[in-house]
Amino acid sequence: MKKIILFSICVVFALALKAQSSADEIQYLQGIIGMKKQQYVAEHMSLNKADSAKFWKIYEDYELYRSEIVDKRLKNISQYVDNFNTLSNAKADELMKNSFSIMADLDKLWQKTYTRMAKEISPVKAVQFIQIEMYVEAMVRKAATEQLPELSKSVKK
Repeated sequence: MKKIILFSICVVFALALKAQSSADEIQYLQGIIGMKKQQYVAEHMSLNKADSAKFWKIYEDYELYRSEIVDKRLKNISQYVDNFNTLSNAKADELMKNSFSIMADLDKLWQKTYTRMAKEISPVKAVQFIQIEMYVEAMVRKAATEQLPELSKSVKK
């Protein structure tokens, strides 16, 4: 449990450093998990014609909700950056609880999407999609974490 908490704190700090609260970098972060990700998904799903239309409708709905979660995450990061020099225990606690809530929202979205996709297409395709999403999320978190100079040496080992 301590490792999960430490990792979550590192993610918040890393994303805060990466975001730097500038609009350009927020757009960059959204770009990483936006259109390029859709192309990656298309390449790895191997959908037949019948499933393709159903899949992309589900994907569109998924991305709508996921973008709301990303917005919450970016707002939380911006609050961290804005309060970095004056961060109180209460504000740090609030931001970390927000981070946990955001991660829970993403997990719920994955569960909801898996259930819908398993029913409308197949459990196999649903598993493949969720695996892709988990991989992309892990890569985003890893890239952000590596921005921390004191962690970059140990992460790259």
